[in-house]
Amino acid sequence: MKFGAFVLIVFIGLVVVTNGARRSRKNKKDACHLREIEKCIGKVQELGKRKEPSVLIASNDGLNKICKTVREDLSKCIKSFVKKCGTPLHREVADLITDQVTNSVARFCDQKNPNRKEFLKHSPCIHKKVLSSQEYKTTCNNNFLATVDQVDSKNIDADKTHSTICCGFNRWDQCTRKMVTKECNKEATEAFGEFVGESFGTLTKMICPHNQFGYKTEVCKDLLPAEGTLAKGKIGDNALTKYVTSLFSFLFVFNE
Repeated sequence: MKFGAFVLIVFIGLVVVTNGARRSRKNKKDACHLREIEKCIGKVQELGKRKEPSVLIASNDGLNKICKTVREDLSKCIKSFVKKCGTPLHREVADLITDQVTNSVARFCDQKNPNRKEFLKHSPCIHKKVLSSQEYKTTCNNNFLATVDQVDSKNIDADKTHSTICCGFNRWDQCTRKMVTKECNKEATEAFGEFVGESFGTLTKMICPHNQFGYKTEVCKDLLPAEGTLAKGKIGDNALTKYVTSLFSFLFVFNE
């Protein structure tokens, strides 16, 4: 797992652990209410609460801000909650997850990392000409958030939630890469691919492989909303979609 190691399985693990921790401390209603975890997630949601959230990826300082927020603010907040509210088992699992995140993020946040240096050569173009463009907002971005809406609005089981998010992510990934090639160049697309690979490593390679969840496969055709379906433009209410979109809020544009 790399930069954004909280994707999918990790999120599920945290949802289970934090819910279990909350239940194990019924007498600490205020301190162990799930709104405390919402406060932790709020730390990364703040990254996306700006007019052009993707500006963060366009500079060294911006990447450092993302790194600090995920590696320090979010991880420490969750560890503190589980330490206060969880059993020894909950704490052990939470430590394993957050330590994995910290170690993974540390690799990407290393300013000597050649992939980071190469990405910073191209990220200003990606930010300005792709992620900030109206075309991106009404296609790649809108279609992914419409997928989030669909998960939130339908009472579907865990398997379908997983499949739907994977199909939606892969559609977003292909759409965005195509735009990066068009507006920047092939080298920028490769650098963006490395960035996404490190940010969403597990999601792209193990949990959502393109050969199984390619957005044009029959599986995805049955699950995805039609392209152009107008999204609400919100983070989402489902725990899984909320955490995924919150952690990577600097890549998406919301109405809230």
